[in-house]
Amino acid sequence: MARLRVQKKTADLHILDDALTAFHRETGLQVERRRAEFLAGKQPVDALVHIDEPTGPVGYLAEIRRTVTEPMLGQLKQKFTANPGKWIVIAPYVPAHIAKKMRDLGLQFMDAAGNAYIHDAPLLIFLHGNRAKEPIREKGEEVAFNAGAIRIIFALLCEPRLLNATYRELGAAAGTALGTVAGVMKALAADGYLLDIGTKRLVRKQDLVDHWTRAYATRFRRQQLIGRFAADRADLWKDLQLGGRGALWGGEVAVNKLLHHLKPAITTLYAHTPVDALAVDLRLRKDDKGPIELRERFWRFKMTDPVADAVPPLLVYADLLATADARNIEAAQEVYDRFLKKHLT
Repeated sequence: MARLRVQKKTADLHILDDALTAFHRETGLQVERRRAEFLAGKQPVDALVHIDEPTGPVGYLAEIRRTVTEPMLGQLKQKFTANPGKWIVIAPYVPAHIAKKMRDLGLQFMDAAGNAYIHDAPLLIFLHGNRAKEPIREKGEEVAFNAGAIRIIFALLCEPRLLNATYRELGAAAGTALGTVAGVMKALAADGYLLDIGTKRLVRKQDLVDHWTRAYATRFRRQQLIGRFAADRADLWKDLQLGGRGALWGGEVAVNKLLHHLKPAITTLYAHTPVDALAVDLRLRKDDKGPIELRERFWRFKMTDPVADAVPPLLVYADLLATADARNIEAAQEVYDRFLKKHLT
């Protein structure tokens, strides 16, 4: 099992240098990087970028990403909101449609192709459409956070009692093979996420949640979509009782059940496959653009403290961030503050 920790390498600073060179070429503004040996809040900063703006040099906290995809934008927005400062995302390439989404979310960025968005009055720059260089793939992180690791870490974060269960019990709860459990537990211990002092416990949980959320959104979430559906009623979720159906509310509906606000635009149901009987029971019909989505219930454990027929709050949080929708990102923060934060200290 590869190491779980995601470490910045020298190549990441090359990405930053390429992006700064491209930014200077496109704008004529002087820009430089400085080493950052400090934390913004509790979050590590990859580097400090100084831009010589009309009012003088301005420092930005750089977040270097080897790739930027839409599912990770929500996590970036949440991170920067929780850790105030002038943040800027640095990447090899930001496609035009992602650039526009980042502008809408207020996420500043530069890339090595010469695309950029800076909105820091009086400076306003939005460059997009420059062609990409060959993208750099985060191979190490893809191996570490594979489907099995995502399942096991999810189970451990949601149900800490499983930390001291047998590997066979943990594998059954996470829906993974016994050998996968052993590899993931070894990696968690090697990277300082797992302490074993007679009884096992997770540490650095906030860091682990951040990496899990990102990996789930970019590599796993799409695989869990069974299909989109429509029903006779768009507000099917309002008075439907799920007891006995083996399904749970997720996404925007779960927020409504947990926090009693946010009118769902998409109705999300998590259920074990096959879902034919459930679809017949709820009178669902296939519709690729329908407002109801069925997703696979990829875990096998039962929550010790289930809430409102909803999936675990960690999954609600991750799904909301993955939509890259401003309204959902705000709701994700509320879910985090109310249901997750107290368990991550």
